[in-house]
Amino acid sequence: MEPEFQHATPRSREEEEEIDRSTKKFKDSSGDNPFIPTRGQVSYKDSLIGDIPGAYAQAFSFENEEALEAESDSELEEITKGLVEVKLTKETKNRIRAPWAKALTVKVFGRTVGYNYLTFKINAMWKPTARMDCVDLGKDFFLIKFYDNGDYDKVLRGGPWFIGGHFLAIKPWEPYFKASESSFSLVAVWVRFPELPVEFYDKLVLMEIGKAIRPVLRIDSYTASGSRGSYARLCIQIDLKKPLINTIKVGWLYQKVMYEGLSALCFCCGRIGHKQEACGYPVQPEENTSSPKPPPMQSEKKTPQKPDQKFGEWMLVTRKTASQE
Repeated sequence: MEPEFQHATPRSREEEEEIDRSTKKFKDSSGDNPFIPTRGQVSYKDSLIGDIPGAYAQAFSFENEEALEAESDSELEEITKGLVEVKLTKETKNRIRAPWAKALTVKVFGRTVGYNYLTFKINAMWKPTARMDCVDLGKDFFLIKFYDNGDYDKVLRGGPWFIGGHFLAIKPWEPYFKASESSFSLVAVWVRFPELPVEFYDKLVLMEIGKAIRPVLRIDSYTASGSRGSYARLCIQIDLKKPLINTIKVGWLYQKVMYEGLSALCFCCGRIGHKQEACGYPVQPEENTSSPKPPPMQSEKKTPQKPDQKFGEWMLVTRKTASQE
């Protein structure tokens, strides 16, 4: 029996406008079918610039995505009063889980999207060769069921994926999933290094600088080719449970770090997901470590100053700025 999916929920005005713009863009270039990709705009060589093969799957540990073999409920702990128990055999569990073996749980990080908007965007972005179903699980989680193994593997290992500038967090479906008890702790975001000196625009050096934060998943094509010098841009995995890195020291350089697509950053503890007024993390006062610095060499005119504020709005790339890339 096929699952019964939820009816479409009304789209917001913002989603309607973006869908209209996207549909017009696809129709103008591809005729009547908005999901046929255009060709000839970017060469194959250019499309690989900045790509780091295997980095995304390795960082998010997708190598072990196969579902665990079901266990039997024949031996469970003794139940308490007021609780009844239903025992399922191993065979029954394997049967009911089999249809979801090639399904992904997804959530747009930092933004709430509707069912219709999400399905439109992922179809346009992934271009599946076979049927693909979407189930609204609540709490901004969605379940994407694939009917072709190739489509599933391409999406799982071909990321990171972004919708409207926001990271689309994905992970293989797991039994006993409940949206109210689930969360993504590792996400991918685009990070900027504004005014990075030009001598650091080397792929290996950029990888080293990015790895000071967390694993680097991709280097922006403009950054990799050296055609833009106002800022370097890398896609990096971050841990939501830890404070963001705001500065990286490279020699005498104190390089500021900016983040794209973040909507809720606490300027007190530096973590994502809540504002400063709702922060529950204790923050230790900074120790006054005024150790003298060695004088700069003659070839270096001056030492850049550290940012005055540890966490602040200067770390966030506004939507207007991001759209001007």
